[in-house]
Amino acid sequence: MGDPWGSEWEEVADVVVVGSGAAGFGAAFSAARAGASVIVLEKAGFTGGTTGRSGGVMWVCNNPVMKARGLDDDRAAALRYLARTAYPTQYNPRHDTLGLPDNRYKVIEAFYDRGSEVLEEAVAAGMMELEEVPYPDYYAHLPEDETPFGRCIQAKYPPGHRPGLDPTGGQFLVDRLQTGAEKLGAKTILDAEVVHLVRNSEGDVIGVETRIGRRTALIGARKGVVFASGGFLHNPDYTREFLRGPVLGGAASEHATGDFIRIGIEAGAQMGNLAHAWWAQGVLDMLARNRVTSTDVYSPYGDSMIQVNRYGRRAVNEKSPYNERGQIHSVWDSVRGEYPNLLMYMVFDDGVLLNPEASRFRFPIPRLGETADYIVSAPTWEALADKLSEKLRGFEHVTGGATLDHNWASNVRESVARWNEMSRNGVDVDFHRGESPIEQTWAGSARDGMRNPTMHPFNENGPYHCVILAPVGLDTKGGPITDESARVLDTMGEPIPGLYGAGNCVASPAGQAYWGPGGTVGVAFIFGSIAGKHAATQPARRPD
Repeated sequence: MGDPWGSEWEEVADVVVVGSGAAGFGAAFSAARAGASVIVLEKAGFTGGTTGRSGGVMWVCNNPVMKARGLDDDRAAALRYLARTAYPTQYNPRHDTLGLPDNRYKVIEAFYDRGSEVLEEAVAAGMMELEEVPYPDYYAHLPEDETPFGRCIQAKYPPGHRPGLDPTGGQFLVDRLQTGAEKLGAKTILDAEVVHLVRNSEGDVIGVETRIGRRTALIGARKGVVFASGGFLHNPDYTREFLRGPVLGGAASEHATGDFIRIGIEAGAQMGNLAHAWWAQGVLDMLARNRVTSTDVYSPYGDSMIQVNRYGRRAVNEKSPYNERGQIHSVWDSVRGEYPNLLMYMVFDDGVLLNPEASRFRFPIPRLGETADYIVSAPTWEALADKLSEKLRGFEHVTGGATLDHNWASNVRESVARWNEMSRNGVDVDFHRGESPIEQTWAGSARDGMRNPTMHPFNENGPYHCVILAPVGLDTKGGPITDESARVLDTMGEPIPGLYGAGNCVASPAGQAYWGPGGTVGVAFIFGSIAGKHAATQPARRPD
């Protein structure tokens, strides 16, 4: 009997992977290691996706580096931390599944149970060595986090490579994963946009319809198709309709346009977590020029610095992690009928602008001797308000006509006076700035002997400066719902045969949360690997 696939298929492999970031090459590596033939399809002309724009750090529970150090990451305690932060309104520590729906609980169980195994296999295959990044979890201050240090790791850099959340670290990680997968026989095809699934008469997914350059090609998958194609951050229609609040762009790959939302809906997939993103803040001026920017405000620099809203009032702990800080922009004022924090105004004095410290968290403050056109400066708060109002008029097309309240300057003066008093006491009684372990880790040294290194009084006299910050995302994290094997579920909760998903294109196991530095990449890599291995073990499907 001849080959049942026929000549209409340009290529056929056991497993087809869509996307080439941590989730995609994690799937490709694990599938190939399990003996499957693998084809990776990448929409862009280069590999990496959003992972390639990241620092390349991975957050994984009970990882091999922790074990080697003798750190005990207790399973029950870790699951409580994951559940409490991902689903805070459902969490119940006395419930069998901690208050979570059965499927969501099984998924976070799989993240804990399989994470170390996946990493150990990658190390054993020679793809990478691992080392700790000495950062605590983002919610280390919560009582549920009994192991706040050790879960943040990265692929060890070769000698001479700059260590620690290097901006090129994501591409370094991708290159390691790609090399490992291709050594096992995986094939990568660039400029290949997947537009539809192909299913047989029984409804099994057996391949994809792909645009490669200017032609259409059918790529067959005997055992499964794994989507790892990124979120929908750069699809303005999807972000408007699905997200809980506005975003003006962000750090995801420009190809993160939500392809798997449409393709998943066509396949009858159940959708979840669409309202959430990996939130952050970005500079309005940069976003107005291009909504695709890899430069988010990771940790706002400075001690004599606060963020105020359009009314000149503080609304957030400025040193809290980017995911938590970014959500303040979505707060709705039901009386005024507006987002009062749609734009946040990062105000600071010369003590911040002229500080010679070469901090890796300095952005958006330029290095000493450099300038930035997005900084507005004036000798008084009133003059600063006038300049900001003029600047805002040039951004009406992206902000919906955002303005400053007419009392902004006087309110900022009051906010700064209160800040100065709290700074001298070393305690932010309003937003607890500088109290959490992650803030203390990132704080640096105190200036002028201040009690709290994140706090310092403003100068009594100007000039004063401002950067306008807007809501962005690192990417979205909603889409088709998957199970503990990364299989995509239909609207009845049953797996769609042959269809898998991992990374930002599916409903993230993290739910609302950002568990710690590397939380996006760690989840993507682990579940991509779970998907690839599971797909590789399935019986081959016929195309008819």
